[in-house]
Amino acid sequence: MSNFKLISRPISTVECYVLQRDDGAEFEILSGYGAGLNAWRIPDASGKLTDLLFGYREGDDIFKIGPDTNAGCRLAPFPGRVAYAKFNWNGNDYQLVNNVSWAPHALHGFLQNKEWKFVCFESDNEKCTAIFSIDWPGAFTGFPFPFRAINKITFTGESYTVESTVTNIGANDLPYSEGWHPYYTLGEKIDNLTMTLPETNLALLDKADIPTGEFKPDTRFVGGRLIKDEFINDCFCLSQSEAPFVLKNKKNFENILATVELKSDTKSLQIWQKAGDEQYNAIQIYTPPDRMSIAIEPMTAEPDTLNHHRDLIVIKSGETKTFSFGATVEKIG
Repeated sequence: MSNFKLISRPISTVECYVLQRDDGAEFEILSGYGAGLNAWRIPDASGKLTDLLFGYREGDDIFKIGPDTNAGCRLAPFPGRVAYAKFNWNGNDYQLVNNVSWAPHALHGFLQNKEWKFVCFESDNEKCTAIFSIDWPGAFTGFPFPFRAINKITFTGESYTVESTVTNIGANDLPYSEGWHPYYTLGEKIDNLTMTLPETNLALLDKADIPTGEFKPDTRFVGGRLIKDEFINDCFCLSQSEAPFVLKNKKNFENILATVELKSDTKSLQIWQKAGDEQYNAIQIYTPPDRMSIAIEPMTAEPDTLNHHRDLIVIKSGETKTFSFGATVEKIG
């Protein structure tokens, strides 16, 4: 017996799967477009569903605003920008595609708008799990490194967990970094929310919005404070040696959870990511213009890692790496 089921609920022509609990709590995966984490809804006392993730609600939204928002998508084999859409690896120059109109860079890898394959669904009384996969064949001179990506999503109703796996299916070393792009919402302007971050170092940017390699401690939200009208489009790094906290000690740099809290008068979201050696050691945060959601993005490194190689992960042929993050909601009062 299970309290969960899997539903196919396409958005226009785009396949979308819903993990649904018997009381109506549900989690949407937009498998037809980047396997995006498209919606997370929980019922209130009256049974009305409350959204906790911003996503695409109509087919036109996906194609009109998807390329700019990348809502919920996995960003691989690089998150954020690659400077001027080019990089050098092992003495070879590679040219990527400038896929944004507002800068001469490449952004967010190759999987964020692709159709993913549904693999399987399992459930019991406490949780359910769905798995999706995609292969990057490497048939592109700009990134000729084949890999397989698998997303394992576990949903309880009040929480979700993503296990994000990559396998090098090519013959050569794979230069790799990744992230995810969920936008969280508590149903009101983010100005009214309290956000708490761990102690981090801010990655400083040049005029082209590319990391300079310099960092400075950032304590704006340590201990928690209202976001108010602050615009944020920053990468908060956990693993740089200058960091003034325990993560700078590599001996302790395993099995660490870095947590961001978003809190309103009625709800609290605990958004966590596994940090440590070759894990999610950066948090990119972005506040959209409408300020009804906030992107809190786990990343393995600050942007442009294919060029600067800080925290770049090199995956041997046949080797697999797994990363994890998720969130839990608690009702207050």
